[in-house]
Amino acid sequence: MTHRHTAVPVPLEWLKSKTITALVDSYQAAFATVYDEECGRTEQARTRLLAELAACDPFIRSTEHQEYRPV
Repeated sequence: MTHRHTAVPVPLEWLKSKTITALVDSYQAAFATVYDEECGRTEQARTRLLAELAACDPFIRSTEHQEYRPV
């Protein structure tokens, strides 16, 4: 699905309005908060993955599975 983005002329007075400024500031603060939370979750997942990989030794012979042997 593609969306076309078209430029919309906005009067300069509107851009200087305190309402637009408050909305933009609010959006920026919300985005920064969500971005920081997502970076934190990503770092936690990376740490857990590295811990699991460090605990895993692929050269240890495990008896938790049965080997396939042709009959």
